[in-house]
Amino acid sequence: MAGEERTERGFDRLVNFSDAVVAIAISLLILPVVDDVSAGNESAADLLDRHGGQLLAFAISFAVIARFWVVHHQMFERVVGYTPAILLANIAWLATIVFLPLPTELLGDGTSDERLRFGLYIASVFLVSLTLVVVNLAMVRAPEIHRPGVAPPSTHGGIVATGLIVVAFVVAVTVPAIGMFSMFVMVLAGPVERLVFRRDATT
Repeated sequence: MAGEERTERGFDRLVNFSDAVVAIAISLLILPVVDDVSAGNESAADLLDRHGGQLLAFAISFAVIARFWVVHHQMFERVVGYTPAILLANIAWLATIVFLPLPTELLGDGTSDERLRFGLYIASVFLVSLTLVVVNLAMVRAPEIHRPGVAPPSTHGGIVATGLIVVAFVVAVTVPAIGMFSMFVMVLAGPVERLVFRRDATT
């Protein structure tokens, strides 16, 4: 792979393929509900009542995947090419995105063990975040592909977010009553990033 030529067309295909996989994964989130609705004759109120948990899980995962896609998009806007390391890391990231509909379905199932549901879901989000950090690191290590006049993608935000997801996982597993509300710790990502990496901003 190291000897293969990497062209602008290849870069476009990488980005377009990533967007297509994310679009498919985000569409799969709602399919279990759609299939169930298509097979039944219930009223809209009954359907909403019976699928409330699944719809909430859909909304959460839609927001999660959309947020990660935005970060992914911003990262690739700062580069004009790719390396084998970026390609492999990006494929790993896409694998975690494609897997996310499964824990999302389990998250909406109120009959399963809460620790298992919350733990598996947050662990899956952790892997999405971690692999995206690896993509980012691969970009930082390839200055030759950075867009001229544009600052290279910073890894600070991704590292902080990934660390906070670990905190959310520990809280959700140890205190199931809090559950997915533990993910609200992510609102601290900005302040923690500014606090931890303040020295970098002043040097």
